[in-house]
Amino acid sequence: VGRVKNMDLEDYAVGVITKMSLKDCGIEWLCLTAPRKEHVAEVLKQENPFCVGRVKNMVLREYAVGVLTKMSLKDCEIEWLCLTVSEEAHVAEVLKQEKPFCVGRVKNMDLEDYAVGVITKMSLKDCEIEEFYLSAFRRGHVAAVLAQEKPFCVGRRVGNMRLGGYAVDVITKMSLKECEIERLSLTAFRKEHVAAVLAQEKPFCVGRVKKMWFWDYAVGVITKMSLKDCEIEYLELITSEEAHVAGILKQEKPFC
Repeated sequence: VGRVKNMDLEDYAVGVITKMSLKDCGIEWLCLTAPRKEHVAEVLKQENPFCVGRVKNMVLREYAVGVLTKMSLKDCEIEWLCLTVSEEAHVAEVLKQEKPFCVGRVKNMDLEDYAVGVITKMSLKDCEIEEFYLSAFRRGHVAAVLAQEKPFCVGRRVGNMRLGGYAVDVITKMSLKECEIERLSLTAFRKEHVAAVLAQEKPFCVGRVKKMWFWDYAVGVITKMSLKDCEIEYLELITSEEAHVAGILKQEKPFC
């Protein structure tokens, strides 16, 4: 296909990417959209991964998210990876996988709605992610993650981790003990967004965090963190309503 700067494949056209010779290509934007399962059926049947060359920005929507597991990305450096999924069925096959898949070196990662669950299937152990953003505004979006007993790794270092809505609960399932986080931002506009965290009796570790910003109901999460040996440069708590801190103010025992 020569040198292609921007590539947008939709519906059944998504399968065509497996037949393209893209090894030496430098693609600025690759967007794949598949609203129906059959749109990606042929791709998912493949045993051998296919090469997409050097991709700077990758956006995968709905069933096209599953195509990520069939790409050869080991030596790739992706500037921005965005996965958007509106229905649980779109990621069902990915979540069934036992073996994690490699996404190469990703600088910025944005996972929305049901796509949040895909993070548990990625191999990110040695990754250094600059911007890591998870957003989930329905409880079902994070159900698969919260059901896990084993924590998952988000890499060696995260520059800026932002969790919004129900995705705030996901922090309790992350393996962050050896992780270095430059900035951690948690936003929860509704009480139920942090219900799973606040229900925990055992505090969880957030690794080495330099700066923390918590908004609204997310402020309560700090009472569940194990921060005894942490050296935090900056902490900011912002609440616009008294209800956001009501749970903390009722506590008799101080938190560390």
